[in-house]
Order: sequence, then structure tokens, then C-alpha cells
Amino acid sequence: MTYEVSIAKCDSYELEKVRASVTTSLEPIGGLQNFVKEGDRVLVKLNLLGAKPPDAAVTTHPAVAQAVVESIQELGATPTVGDAPGGGCSAATYKALLKTTGIQRVIDETGCESVRFDDDKSHVVSERARTFKKLWVARAVTEADVIIGIPKLKTHLLTYYTGAVKLLYGYVPGLTKAEYHLHTARDIALFAELLLDLYETYPPAIAVMDAIVGMEGEGPTNGIPRKIGLIMASTSCTALDYVATTLANFHPLNVPTVKVAHERGIGPSGLQDITLFGEALEPLIMEDFKKTTTSRWWLGEETFATKFVRFWMAAKPHVDASICKKCGECANACPPKAMQFTKGSVPRVDYHQCIRCYCCQELCPQGAISVSTPFVRRIIKEKIGFANLESFVTGRAQRK
Repeated sequence: MTYEVSIAKCDSYELEKVRASVTTSLEPIGGLQNFVKEGDRVLVKLNLLGAKPPDAAVTTHPAVAQAVVESIQELGATPTVGDAPGGGCSAATYKALLKTTGIQRVIDETGCESVRFDDDKSHVVSERARTFKKLWVARAVTEADVIIGIPKLKTHLLTYYTGAVKLLYGYVPGLTKAEYHLHTARDIALFAELLLDLYETYPPAIAVMDAIVGMEGEGPTNGIPRKIGLIMASTSCTALDYVATTLANFHPLNVPTVKVAHERGIGPSGLQDITLFGEALEPLIMEDFKKTTTSRWWLGEETFATKFVRFWMAAKPHVDASICKKCGECANACPPKAMQFTKGSVPRVDYHQCIRCYCCQELCPQGAISVSTPFVRRIIKEKIGFANLESFVTGRAQRK
């Protein structure tokens, strides 16, 4: 199967420049009019992970959202922007989030509709899913005529990278996410299966990636903004993620969602499976792109041996008492309740209960939780010289 991905340069979030780059990225794959028709109800799925300002590079930038929304309106369709932030939120906190992220301004200026995915959910039985046949998703997802995803190119402590496929975890209402994390626990391959089941059940017609400023390091919340200067688009979220991880100098098939997509036959095995439009890929690869400190060895069946090694070798969350405001948000967000919190005290982590999902780090409002590499892993890296333990055990997947 041949996939198509388009790459367009964009050096700033100036709205007219963003609109031009979005249009340029969509033209080689038929233009937006190829996917959106007059009268369509179009759900624009954003990344609204948390109440962070646009320059933090945590969420979809409002300029990209506005460019897509206005383009949809010009075609006579009705766009609705929405997401389900991690950890869940009330109507009041979601309203505050929209304001902080700049999306409320987009809503006000364009007159588009907005939806909070936590408001209403549907229990869906999916014939397309391979593993999770029954899914809880926002009703807005099930009722849309067309879905357009606008992911952000970022690192992620759990899945290494978050992009077009991981964006769709936002289909799941906030508090239900914790249940899925508990079910998948430390089995990252099973979590990838869940993400791809969501993707196959409700695939976006097109994904437009905000890679003007991405995030490297300890993403998806506490990493470092990284100027990349690109807008990318594709009808395939899996192919878009393959190209994005290549740009970020990952070995794509070491990224769980990319690897499992290929194994399921819904993602490329290499660049030879992808037709690229626009900018040449090779000169854009960021050789110095900073990865997360996390690493996984196995992406297969969980055994006693893998559980034992993961417990001692997996990166662990730590609370910085000098930054912590003792709000308890990390404990509320922790799926297995491994964060032990008493009002007025700094939370403590029960590592025997911790499933290494890093939700606490991802959702801490103050950025008080960091993830550290165990001593044994640091020794292996220093003495053997491998970039990560996955490379040590599985060998580095070659970029094709």
C-alpha cells in the first residue's frame, strides 16, 4: 500500500502564513474540498492537553486551528472544535482552558462551535477494532460527518512520541482514560493497540500536523519547545507519524504506535511505502532532537521476567518538594492511585503500584514531577553506548 504525506514550510504562527502553509500542504492530496462538503458537520479534534499558553508548545496552536476552521467554513460546512483534556475537567475548568490556550479567541473570531468531550459519551461496539471491541468515546466523535485531526509534534514519556494517532486518545472522555490506563498497565503494546483501535473505528479524513514549534525532551507537557517550521498533512495518521518520527530522528519502528500500526497492516514499514510531496525530507531531519528519558524493552507479551526488569529499569516519576504546591492533582490523575497524598503534604509515589504511565508528570500544573533514569540503566548506557535499552535488546530498526 502506498501512503501520501505532504510537507510545507511555515516559519511563524502569523495567521496568513499559517493559512498559506495549510493550503499548500493539502493541495497535493486533493485539497480540503476533497474531504469536506457543504453542509457537513466537521469535528476538528485538537490537542488540548492542559491549560497552557500557546508558546508553551503543549497544545495545538490557535493559529493552526483558526486556519483550518476558516477553511472549513469557506466550504459551507460547520466546524466544531473539541477535545477531552487528560484527567477530566468541569465545564468551568474547560472554559478556562480554552481561554488560556487561545482557542476561545478562535471560537469568538470565527463563530465556530465548541464541545467538551466529557459532556456526553457513547459506548461503541467496533467491528474494525482488533483488540478493544467495545469503546467509550465522546458522542461528538460518533455524530460528526467528517473528523479532522490537528496534532502537535511532541515527545511523550509513555509512547516516546505523540502525534496523529496518539491525538485520538482524546476521543475518550477524561476520567475514562484512567480506566484504560489501568487495563493496559505497563503493556505499552496493548496501549498502542487501544490507540489504533480508536483510529480504525473513527479515522480522521485528514490530519494536519502543527510542527511549526514542536516539543522535545520530557513531553508531552514539560518538554522544551523546538522550532521546526513545518505544517504536514496526510489522509493516513500512521504514515504522518512515520514521517514525523523520522524528522525527529527516531527509528520509527521503535515507536510503539508506528510499530504496531505496521504489524496490523495499517502503517508503512519504511519510507519506500510513502509518497512525499512538498519539501524534501532528508535535509529536515533533526539529528540533535532530544528524546525522553523513558525507555521500554519489550513490546510483546508481559512475563514475570519482563515485569521484574521493567520494575527496576523503567524510568520513575519523582516529586520535587521545592516546586510542589501540594494541590493533589497528581494523585487525582493517577490511574492505579499510586500517588499517596495527604492534604498539606508533598505526595509520595508507591513504585510497587506505579504502572509507569506518567500521567502524574503529564498533568501536574506546576511541573513539579520529573522522570529519572535508574542507576543501572545509566551504567548500561555509559558502558555499552546504546542510545536506549530498546536498542540494546531489540537492535536499532533501520530507517528505510
